[in-house]
Parts: sequence; C-alpha cells; structure tokens
Amino acid sequence: MSELSNIVVLHIDDEPDFLDVASELLAQQSDQLNLITAASAAEGLDRLDERSVDCIVSDYRMPEKDGIELLKAARKEYPDLPFILFTGEGSEAVASDAIAAGATDYLRKGHGTERYELLANRIENAVEQYRTNQRAAELERVRALVSSIDQALIRASSLSEIKTRVCEIISDSEPYRFAWIGERDSETDRIEPQTWAGVEDAYLDTIVVTADNSRTGQGPAGTAVRERRIATVQNIQDDPGFEIWREEALDRGYRSTAAVPLEYNNTLYGLLCVYSSRPFAFAEGEQALLGELGNSISHAIHSLKIRDELRAERTFIDQALDSLADIFYVLDSEGNIQRCNEQFATTAGYTDEQIADLDAVSLFPEDEQDAVAGAIEEALTTEQSTIEADFLTSEGKRTPHEFTADRLTDQDGNLIGLVGSGRDISERTKRERELQDQKEQLEQFAATVSHDLRNPLNVIQGRLELVQDEHSGDHLAVIETATDRMERIVEDLLWLAREQQEIGSLESVAIDAAAEAAWKLVSDPADEAELYCDCEADTQPLVKADTDQLRHLLENLFRNTIDHAGLDVTVVVGIFGDTPGFYIEDDGPGIPAEDREKVFEAGYSTSESGTGLGLNIVKRVADAHGWDIRATESSMGGTRFEITGLETVE
Repeated sequence: MSELSNIVVLHIDDEPDFLDVASELLAQQSDQLNLITAASAAEGLDRLDERSVDCIVSDYRMPEKDGIELLKAARKEYPDLPFILFTGEGSEAVASDAIAAGATDYLRKGHGTERYELLANRIENAVEQYRTNQRAAELERVRALVSSIDQALIRASSLSEIKTRVCEIISDSEPYRFAWIGERDSETDRIEPQTWAGVEDAYLDTIVVTADNSRTGQGPAGTAVRERRIATVQNIQDDPGFEIWREEALDRGYRSTAAVPLEYNNTLYGLLCVYSSRPFAFAEGEQALLGELGNSISHAIHSLKIRDELRAERTFIDQALDSLADIFYVLDSEGNIQRCNEQFATTAGYTDEQIADLDAVSLFPEDEQDAVAGAIEEALTTEQSTIEADFLTSEGKRTPHEFTADRLTDQDGNLIGLVGSGRDISERTKRERELQDQKEQLEQFAATVSHDLRNPLNVIQGRLELVQDEHSGDHLAVIETATDRMERIVEDLLWLAREQQEIGSLESVAIDAAAEAAWKLVSDPADEAELYCDCEADTQPLVKADTDQLRHLLENLFRNTIDHAGLDVTVVVGIFGDTPGFYIEDDGPGIPAEDREKVFEAGYSTSESGTGLGLNIVKRVADAHGWDIRATESSMGGTRFEITGLETVE
C-alpha cells in the first residue's frame, strides 16, 4: 500500500456549495484523498475531536473565527498537523500572518482544475512530510521507551518488579494509555492478567480473553498467543474482530491495541498488551520495536526464572549439606578452602570469614600435616584419596576423622580443585580400641584354656589309657566319653576365641576330597557309620574356600550327625547341579521343622554329648565365606544341610 494511501482531509469553508464542488474536484485529482467537510471553524474543531485527520484545508474569511484564528486554535492540540490556508481573499499580509501562525502552506483559490490539481499536490506533499516526521518521532519515542524499559529490566530483582515496571513505563508514555501482562492458563485456556498500569477503570474485570478459537480468542491477545507473533487492532472503532470488547475499550479512550508474545527459546512466558489513545498507532516500524521490547522482556523473565531456580537449587543443596553430620568441603587447586558446610565450621570453631583465610593443611596437627598435604596432592593427581587424621579445632582439640577427597574439573576437564567429606570416627576409634582389648582378652583366654585345661586333660586321658590297659568296665567308658567331650569343648572354644570369622587365603577345593578328609578325622573305623560321596570327580566344580575353615565346617557337620543320629548313621555328600553349592544329609531322626532355624544358635543341642557350639561354628564359617546354609529334611527322612552361594573356579 502507498505511503500516501487514505489521506483524511478536513476541508473547512463557510460556503457549503463550494465545499461540494471542491471535494469533487479534489477527488478527481487524487484517489488517495478522503474528504470530510465543516461549514465553520467551530464545526471543524469538533470534527478534529471526533476523528483523526491528516491535513486541514481552511478558508480565511469565515464568520465568528477566521482561518488564522482557527489555525492558532488547532495548533494548541495538533502542533504539527498540516494546515493549508486556501482562500479567495488572500494577500501578502494574510499569507505572512498565516505562515507566522504555523500554516504549512498558503494557496489562493482560482478557477479551473489546475488549481485543484495544485492543491491536491500540496496536500500530498504536506501529508507525506508530516507522516515522515511523525514516523521518525514515533520511532524515536518507542526507542526511548525501549531503552527506558531495558534499564528497568537491568535493575529489576524479581519477576513481579519486571512486569510492574514494564506496564508503568509503557502507560506513562504518550499516546499509550494502558498496558497489562498476562499468562495463559493451560487448563481453562484463558489469558489471565497479572500486572497492569494506566487508565484501566476495571477494564480487565469486564472482559474475557482466551487463546482458543472461540470468539473471545479471536482478538489480538488470543492471536498473539496462538501464533506467537505481534497482533494488532489498528482501529478499535471499526475492526469487527474487536466487537465484543469495543464498547468497554472506547469508553476508556482506547483507539488501537497491540499484543506482544513474551517468548524465549520457544517458551512462552506471557503476553504484553498495549493500548493507544490514537487509531493506527502501531505502524510497521513501531511493531518491530515492540517486538524487540518483547524479546528483551522475555529474556529478562527467562534469566530471572533461571536465577530463581538456581538460587532455590543452591539453597536446597546448602540446606542438605548443612544437615549432614559429616564435614563437607571444597578446596581450590592450591588447597585453600572455597566452601564448607555448617558442620565444618562448627567442628573447626571458626567463623566463615576466618575459614576463608585458611588453607586446609593448617587445620591439622603439625605431626599430621605432611600426610594430609600428601593426601591432597594424591587426590589432585590420581582423582581421589582417603586419609585418617585428627581435625584440629580453634581451641587445639584433636578429633579423629576419616577424610575423602575427589578431584574437581570444569567442563573442559581442567583441574579446579577438590571436593570431599570428613567423618568423625571418634566412636569408631573407641570401638576399635575396645574390640582390640576384647581380642587381647580372648587371646589370653585361649592361652589359658590351651595351657590350664588341656594339660590336666591330657594327664587324665593318659592315665585313663593306662587303666584301660589293665582293667575294663562301664565306668571307664563313661570317663572316656566325658574326656572326649571336654576335648571337643576345648577345641570349639579355642576356635571361637582365636579363629572366629577370619578367612585366610582362598584355594581351589574339591568338595568330595575335603569331605572324605574331614570324615576320617571324625569317624571311628570300628563304628558302623558310613559316608557316601554323590559327586563325580570328573564333572564336579572346584570351589574357592579357606581349606582349614572348610575342614572345620565339615568336621562339625559330621560330628553333629554322629552325635544325633548314632554310630550307625549313613551320611551322603552331594553337589547341586544348577546352583554352586553342596549338601550333607543323613538317615537319622531329623530335626523338627520348628527347630531348624534354632539349631545354628550358640548353646543349642538336643544331644547329651553335644557342646551346643558345633552348628554355630558351621554358621560362622559359612557367613565368613559369604555362603548361605539352611537345615531341611533329607531324602532319607533325616537331616539335610544345604550350603549355597559358593564361588566356583573357572
């Protein structure tokens, strides 16, 4: 469309017939001219209040108020509007007065179409210059507005402040009267206003705006949200798409409006709506600047949202770190403390300001500083380290801690420092000392048992053998059984005191060979007890085990079987086909289902000759290897022990 399209000309003359002729002749000279007429200066001023015009053409001599007086009155409200004095009674003095009063041009009436061709040309030239100046002024005004808002965005510290200041600055800038920012409700599809400023008079309470395809979504706001572009209504008075909001808008002096989507990186953060007191206020250049303004607002909102999210995340992390019972710290590559939690400061006894001036090594006793410095260097070089050292408080108190450190790098893999934690191991150290004391006491007990019990027992057994060589009888058999039981008790107690659950080196072991060796140590060839190995030597897998501990496990299982099933018991050792493990079962009386969990408890025994420690030792050996053991019923109606979870040798 031409820059000079739809030129609205207000022609004022006190002769109605002349107005009709002039309008017709001007229309013949240019199809861009749209004339409205007035028969007096007062009527002409009324027309100016009713609608926007691009140029005034006025006669000079008119009743009540002449053309120059009209010019002066118009200039009060419209200082730059083109004004051409078109009169038949002109003179150089009138022309001079007109130009001095601010007339754009002066032209005398005449006969023939040439005069109207000249007038049309003068009108078009004046309007072209006027519109050019207006566009420049408008763009400069909008640029100043954008600059002012940009400064406000820089200073804003919250989302609400951004939105409030944007609306306030826009509504205070002529010809804008009102501005609001809203967001789309995803559930209702309504665009809900959040912040506004300017001449509002409850306008937002009287209207409904949506982003759907309904009638309330066809205005500029709904279009801007759906299509993510600036949408305008240049003339609220005549635009059919604004009909449902027209009356309320016109009552508040709104003549045109623009809606700007606030979008950043494909995320819609809201909508800015601006209302002007002039129709056709949002020309192409002004829309472009409003688009830039929308981008700036969107970026500011996005930045503050990210900042608030990061701040919330950091607060959460700080609270989480401060809730730790352990020390948390971050060091730079030089070993200086960059960050720590409350536990660190509380344990050290320093303020945050004092900690900021310390290097990590200074928080340890002198006799441990070299080791700590070495651990820091190790973590910086090899990515991580662990060290036990005494943390030195501001009062000189030493508290044992276990410190871990991990290397920190940036996105490019460059070293930036260390992150780590420190755990107070005072209680652990105390328990370790107590356990060491207990171990020493147990070792002393074992030595006492070995010396003070075994020596007399050996004497008894030796004397018993001498007596049995010369005499026989039931009493001697009972004594022999009792001494054997005492020997087993001593052996079990020594194992519990010395061996417990300590596993030595693991070797490859064949279950059948280990079982046969253990059986020979437990059974008496004179008895009728028999052992069968249901294992194929060529196919059975080798397992990893501590051979001494495995032998002890098997001995106790076999001895338990003989004690409870009798000297004529049949025992079978077999290998599981699918799961790495083995079983030992017998044809004895078995164990009641309700007692199968209890048999592994220390002191549990149903045999007068049992010690109540054997199966407990079996469970300890299995646990130490990481195996599982359970008691169940055998295929022969007796007891079956299943040991699973073994590691086989490839």
